[in-house]
Order: sequence, then structure tokens, then C-alpha cells
Amino acid sequence: MRGLGALAALTASLSTISQAHSLDDFVSPPNIYRPKFRYWLPDAEVDIEAVTGDVAEIASVGAGGLEFLPYYQFRSPSANWSTYGYGTNASRAVFRAVIQAAADNDILFDFSIGANQGQGVPSEPESVGLALELAYVNITVAPGHVFNGTLPLSTQPASPSLHFFMHPCEEFGQQNLSFILAVEETPAFNASSTAVSLSRVMDITTSVDPYTRFISWTTPKDSQNAWRIMAWYTRYTNQRSVEGAPDAATWVQNGSWVTDHFSAAGAKKLTDFFDEYIVPEGQDRELLARVGKYAWEDSMEMDTALWWTHNFADTFRAQRGYDIATCLPFLVQRENYWAAQNLPYGESFLSQDNSTMVSRCNDDYRLTLQAGYEDYILTTSAWARKRGLEHSNQPAYNLPLNMLDSIPLVNAPEGESLGFNDSPSLYRHVSGPAHMARNPVVSSEAGAVNGASYIQSIADLLRTVRRGLAGGVSMNVVHGYAYSGVYAQTTWPGYTVFAYTFTDMWGPRMPAWRGSSQHVDSKGDNDTSDGFMADAMAYVARNQFVSQVGTARVDLAFYQYAAPFDKVVYESDNLEEMGFTYDYLGPASFSSTNAVVGEEGILAPDGPAYKALIFANQTKLTPEMATRTKVFAEAGLPIFIVGSPDFQSVGSDGAASVPDIMAQVLKVEGVQVLASVEEIPAALAALNIRPRVMFLKDDAVEKWYSFSRSTEDAEVVFLYNDGEKSTTTNVSFRDMAGRTPYVLDAWKGSASPLLQYVVEENDIVEENDIVVPVTLVANQTTILAFSNQASFADDEHNRPFLPRPPSTHITSTSGLLQGFFYTTSRDPNTNATASNYRITAHLAPGTTKITLSTGKTLTFNTSRLPEATTLDIWNITVNDWHSSNDSLSMEIAITSYRFLNSPLAPWKDLDPVNLANTSGTADYEASFQTPSYSTAVQRIGAHLHLGAVTDATALRVNDERIVLDVNSSPDVVVDITNCLNPSEGADNVVMVEVASTLYNRVRAEQDSIMTSGGAASVAGANYFKAHPAEEYGLKGPVSVQWVEVVDVL
Repeated sequence: MRGLGALAALTASLSTISQAHSLDDFVSPPNIYRPKFRYWLPDAEVDIEAVTGDVAEIASVGAGGLEFLPYYQFRSPSANWSTYGYGTNASRAVFRAVIQAAADNDILFDFSIGANQGQGVPSEPESVGLALELAYVNITVAPGHVFNGTLPLSTQPASPSLHFFMHPCEEFGQQNLSFILAVEETPAFNASSTAVSLSRVMDITTSVDPYTRFISWTTPKDSQNAWRIMAWYTRYTNQRSVEGAPDAATWVQNGSWVTDHFSAAGAKKLTDFFDEYIVPEGQDRELLARVGKYAWEDSMEMDTALWWTHNFADTFRAQRGYDIATCLPFLVQRENYWAAQNLPYGESFLSQDNSTMVSRCNDDYRLTLQAGYEDYILTTSAWARKRGLEHSNQPAYNLPLNMLDSIPLVNAPEGESLGFNDSPSLYRHVSGPAHMARNPVVSSEAGAVNGASYIQSIADLLRTVRRGLAGGVSMNVVHGYAYSGVYAQTTWPGYTVFAYTFTDMWGPRMPAWRGSSQHVDSKGDNDTSDGFMADAMAYVARNQFVSQVGTARVDLAFYQYAAPFDKVVYESDNLEEMGFTYDYLGPASFSSTNAVVGEEGILAPDGPAYKALIFANQTKLTPEMATRTKVFAEAGLPIFIVGSPDFQSVGSDGAASVPDIMAQVLKVEGVQVLASVEEIPAALAALNIRPRVMFLKDDAVEKWYSFSRSTEDAEVVFLYNDGEKSTTTNVSFRDMAGRTPYVLDAWKGSASPLLQYVVEENDIVEENDIVVPVTLVANQTTILAFSNQASFADDEHNRPFLPRPPSTHITSTSGLLQGFFYTTSRDPNTNATASNYRITAHLAPGTTKITLSTGKTLTFNTSRLPEATTLDIWNITVNDWHSSNDSLSMEIAITSYRFLNSPLAPWKDLDPVNLANTSGTADYEASFQTPSYSTAVQRIGAHLHLGAVTDATALRVNDERIVLDVNSSPDVVVDITNCLNPSEGADNVVMVEVASTLYNRVRAEQDSIMTSGGAASVAGANYFKAHPAEEYGLKGPVSVQWVEVVDVL
């Protein structure tokens, strides 16, 4: 059972995570390697049987677990949250049922520690551990005037752009007067700017009675400018993460409040509530420890006047060495607020005379805030370990912190396809620090796209997954699976989060989840585990397995300090076009115990084994980073500095030492200053620094990515073509000579020897490299493994995953070769791999030459082959999915339409009246005959051309199921030779099932389809108007290309 491997690792800490050191689990990876689904629960007023059925559905398609999210956003349509709110007995019962269902279905259970993505919990308002802020209010004093009076209280920030997806800060509670400043305004440089220019800033806090807030203050006599008195108050943000019940009688019923994310107290507020109100019973805690994996928090969606926490000013003084008071106005910068989107009171402040001071104030504020946030993470992680769990979150996301330095503290740091723009380069900001920490798990909230729900195909989802894998993601949590049962004021197709504006709502409501039919194959087996999503989950699981196995190998390390994370990436493709891989690392990673320089100047030689360190226009360093850079340079690590080497400290600490240390670094041999990033490839080549996986074709590949992992048994390489066209290129794999190369098929879960490669030496390739011609169509991946196994057992008790390789291999070909194929036989009595194997080639008409590594050349003259057979007449059944007569029941009704002897066309063109707005599935059937051979000894093979495949598609030929490689080729080609009826003139039957998204149906019924009383058209009308109905269906053209099959070995 695949779950057993997961349970053995459940209580592992980050430093002792169990890792596989062989490829044997590639066929069926344990749960710890399998993708998961985020599961949205609207609230606790749900049918528990439907909830447990959802967990079973998630397990049925081969997912490794679920991420349980009690969503509670924004409010209950039935207003019953006094009974069904988070923390009530009802919510505890649902939580218990889901844990038990995960155990019953042998999958892992992750969960948000609080409601609505884990940002808050029910609490008495204004209690320690809830989020704090520093808010200000202004009084303008004209030059030469005096203010006598009581300082007003502050108001909460107005952030209307945030209120679509988060609650506002509420206006109540105690305000503690903390600072009073007098600031001198100077004329604005730009009348349209929201920035207020200040010259003098004076701390006049001691001039005010803190109890009465009375002050008498006169502007300085030498000033001709207006002044402001700024009163700063410490107060709670009073921001809910979950709405309260209208009839709340207790604080538990009164919704959830955002917790303080910059202190241990905030973490304790979160975890104490979870312990007392969600899993207070010992048996539930035991079950959670057994099947639970990650206690999790999503991106932090919080508003503030200025992030703050208890004793922040004292902490700042102790850590930074001065008082924060005169910095305060200059901290009101857009970059210090949620996702750098807003200003709390519509204005910011700058210094007329001292921009350096402003920069260092902000650096020091953010460094202090970072220390508090890391206390929050460490406290939460310690609690998770105590509960037999691990901790996962989206570290520092949307906050004014250096995300890269928080990542090493988390067991499973998580990015997301939405916030990281589906960019492999951006994902490297998350995976890089994890690689340096030798943490194999880098998670991603995969598949979230803003636009509309019910538009995502499996191909769309897989493209997101592949881009994540290319950037170092090793665990995808699919966004998502919504509760499927009956819910208040909600119609078919079911509860839909985000008001129908984000992808997507996977599950049986989606035609592509499993399709509409089950088949019995020729052996009489019922393929209940087969299906569109099951195939995709198996494919992703195998790729995630190789992305976690062993240790990462990455070519280059880029230093980066960015608070907040500003999505800066390397500004050229010149490294990727050569095959270089690289990570982004923050100062903390370079101070870790793994950050040592070994032999031959390799940084972290046990993994990731970086060959060079690059500062690409990054000049802000902490003193520790400057010192470490000097150590690395003196130890022989090649260092490249791109742009001006005008180094400065992060914050006030090290203002003098950082430039001095880096001036010394510049004098060390092996440190080079380059004018631009365009000089990096030549500089690397001059030092003989080559990528481990190098693309050799003269015209560079476009958007090809790779990652490499090193195990005791093999070196594993993943390749991905994210470009728009099919490309063939020679790829050099460094130091692989002497190993046995294999191709791992992530769709089939199989391995076969790599049949064509060379070991050669020239000006580019070294003698110990293996060079392989690799062809990838658009949006296609492959995996190569270079094994160091010395022997291959053949008995039934010790069968390796990797089959016995042939005694020789192919080095070159010419002619119209259609492909090589490797087959081996098994002993029928023991099922052990036999020693005999066969390599065949598929040939088109003409002369083909194949050269072997022995030097022998084989020549084949292929006689005339039958013309391609066009499959243009089909029997088609379109199954239209829609709601039943009772749309509130969530039942799917299916109306079928039959088209006999029909050409291929989009469904809406087959019947414009009945199928114009159809979503669902369709079954296609066509037949063809095996043609006669031109000679008695000729063996014939067949390649089926399907045309472009845009919908989920399943294929059977003569009732043999063929798993398709889902990619973006304009013509998907499948070898069906082994499925053919070999007799001349014999009939062959092709059956294709296609499943669409639900977009057409939801679009057509946007006014009547609703969730929680809100129709799909409310937020989606503009999208639906701009995007017409999709053209679903198998569109072809479909044909069979005939080839000759010849033996090579």
C-alpha cells in the first residue's frame, strides 16, 4: 500500500526527513510525493456524508492528501454561524470526520490552523496575540502659530481596493498614545504626488500628557513652512478573518480576528484556540498525529495602518541601536503595506534632505519586523512538532519582509501559481533557500487563475504544474476541490468559491474528473482506477517523486535581498538557453551550516553544489553576508558582480563595514565585475564553468528548463519544453559517462534504456559527458536517469525497477526514422525480467542507416508502405451535462445525442440547436482495416495521428487502453503497433472519449447558477461576454500512418 511509506515519515522533523535513495518507488510513489487538493469547506452547516465522500473522491484519483480549509468567506447565507461557525461543536465534528475519512482512505491530511486560510481565530477582542498596528492622525499648524488642545484619536485605514477579498479594520477599542512628532512640510516637487516632503522631524512625545492628550506647542520661529503634529497610537487592527454570527452570544460565535504575525504571542493565540476548540480530545489528537502532515497557513491577507506588535519600539532600539520615533513618518510607504498596493491614509512621506536616512529607517524597521515574524514561524513550527506534525506556509508573502530569509524556517515553504505568475524564474525564489537548506519539499498552490471558474482543462493545470517543477516546486496542491453537497442558496454544479472568478472546482462535477463511462478491458478487469484526473495525478506524482528524491544539483547561485519581495528575476534568457540552472538565495542561506566552499570552489558541495555566486545589480548586503562573501571568495568560489560594485548595508548596522569588506572582496582573485548580464555566459566559459545539462544546438532552444537530483543510485534529470514549438536538440549531460542512461516515462510509470547517445569529446563537450538527441513537443516533459548500478538481478525476489540495458547502443541515424522501441520479456512462471530484449525501429519509405556504438552500421531499405488511412467517419455520442430538475440537489443530469457516420466537428457544430452551450463528455468510435503488406517478410506498424487535443482525451484501440501524453502538440501522435490486429484486412476499432470543462454550461446559465445566493453573472458577466462558448470535441484530422518495423538488436 502506498500509504505505508507516508506514515513512516509523518513525524519526521526538517532535519530528519526521510528521503528515497533509489528509483523503485517511481512506479507508484508513496503519498508524501503525490499531489494534493485544497478542499474548501463553506462552513460547518454541511452534510458530513458528502464531506467524507469528497475525501474518498480525492483519494480515488490517486492524490496523496488534501489541504483542509474551513473557508467561511464572507458570510453565511443562512446566518447560522452561531451554531456552525468556526470553533463550534459543529465545526469540530466536521474536522473530526475529515481526519477519519483521510485515515480510512489512506491519504495525508493538511489543515489550516485557523479559519479562512489560517490568518485568525475566534477571540475576545483586543486580547494579546491579536494583530496590532500603529495608526496616526494629523493636526496642521500654520507657521508662527500655536496649538493648544487635545489630540484627536486615530481612525482605521481606508483600503477599499482590499475589501473585495478581506474584511476592513473595524473602528472600536482602546488607543494608546505612543509617539507625538512635529514635522515640517516643504513645498511638493510634484503637485500630483501623494508624497509629502518633510524637512525637520522632532520628537515632542514628552510635551504631551498621555492621559488627557493635551498639548500646547508653537512652531519654531525660524520656519516659514506649515507644520503637522502627528499623534501615533498603538491599537488593535480589529480586522476579522471570518464574519461573526448576527446573533452571536459568545466570542466564539463572533467570528475570527486576525492574529499578530510578528510575535510568538500571535502564534500562541492561534494554536491555543486550535488545541482547545478544534481538537481538545486526546483520541482526535492521536488520529491527527497519525494521518496529519502539515499545519498550514495561506498567504497573509491583512490590513494595517502600520505593522506593529507589543514592545516593538523597545525591540527596535535593542536590535538597531536607536529610537524609531523620528523614522515613523518615513515608514508610511506603499512598499510597507499589503502587496505594496495601498497607503492607509492616501499619503506617504519623504525626506527633503536625507534619502539615505529614510532608506535605512525602512531597512531597520523591516529587519525588526522580520525578527518578529520569524518568532511567529518558529513558535508555530515548535507547536506542530509537539503535535507530531510539520509546518507549511507561504512565508512573508505580501508583507514588507525578505521572503528568502524566512523560507529555510519552514518544513514546506509554499508559493503559488497566481502570485508567482506561473514563472519558473519566480518559483526559484522559493526553491532556492529550500535547496540550500536541503529541504526536498517546495510546495505550490497550483492552478489558480483569475478570470472565471470552470474554465480549466487538465492540460491547463498540467502546464502550471510543469512550470512549477521547472522552477523547483516539488509538491503541488491543486487549487482546488470544493464541497460537493447541498448548501444554502446554492445550485448545481455546486458550491463555488471566489464568486465564480477563479479556477477551479475539481471533483465529479467536472466532466474531466473521471469521464462518463467505465470500460472492461480484454482481460476482464474493471478499470475503476482509470480516468482523466487519475492519469494526471499519477503523472504529477512521478514527477514530484523525482523532484524530491536525493539532493538538488543547481549550477549557479544568485544573491538577492528584497523586502518586500518584488519579483525581480534575472533579466536575460542567455543562461537558460545554454542549460544553466540557478537559485535565488538571501543572506540567511549564505550563513547556514551548508554554505561552505569545498573542493574545486564549489559552494555547498553536498548539495546543491553551486559553481558560482552572482550579484546581479544587488548591492544591499547585511554585514554577515559581506563577511561570508569574503570567506567564499578566499576559498576559491568564483564570484561575478554585475553592475556598479557600490555596496551598502541593509539598515544602519554595517554602514561602514559593508563597503570596506566588499572592497576587499573585489581584490580577491576569481572575483570579476561585469558591466551587464550579457557578459555572464562568456565569463563563465572563460573559467570552464558549464551547466550540468547543456543544450548544444547552434540556434538555442526556447524556454527549455531542467532540474537535476543526485541519489546514491542515479543522477536524475527532468527536461521541459515550455516553448510553443516542437524542438530537437543535442543535450550534453556532464560526468555521466560510465553510467547507464534510462528514460523514465511519468505517464506509464515505466523505465527503459536510453537507446541513442554518444560519448564524445570536442571543443565544448568533455570526454566524460553523454550527449543525447532530445525531442520535446510544446509543453512536454521527459525524465532521464543515469544509473550507477553494477548488476541487474533477474530473480523474482530481487527485481529492480530499471531493466537490463542492451549490450550496445545507437550513436547516429540518417533517413526517415520514426522512432526506436525497447521491449523485454518476462519469465511466465516467475514474472522476472528475462535476459532477452529487442530493439526495433519504425521506418518510413526510403533508406535508413543506423550506427551502433560497436562501430557497426545497419542499412535498411524500406519498400513502399500503404498510404495513410484517414478516419473521417465516426459514430459520436455527445453527453450534455446539466442540472436536474431540482437544481438545488446538486444532481447531474445527462442528455445524450447520437450522431452516426458523422465527420468530426466541434459539438456545437454537430447540432447548433441542442449543443450550442453544451459541456460534458463525448464518445467517438471509428474503425479501419489492417492493410496488406508489400512483402511476405515485412512487418507493419501504425502511428495514430489525433490532431490537436485540447480537451481531456482517453484512447482505446481494439479495447487496449493507451495513456496519452498530454501536451500542446498541433498533432498528437500515438504508437498503436502493439494494439493492431495483425491479420491483413482485419478490423481495428478506435474509441476516443473526450471530456470538456463546464464553462459553456455555466456561461449559458450564468443568471440562474448561484453560490450562497450570488449568481455567476454578478462577478462573471464581463468575462462571459468577452469569452464566447468553447469549441469542445475531437476535431482531428485523425489518420493512421503506416510504418515498417525492423529489428535493430
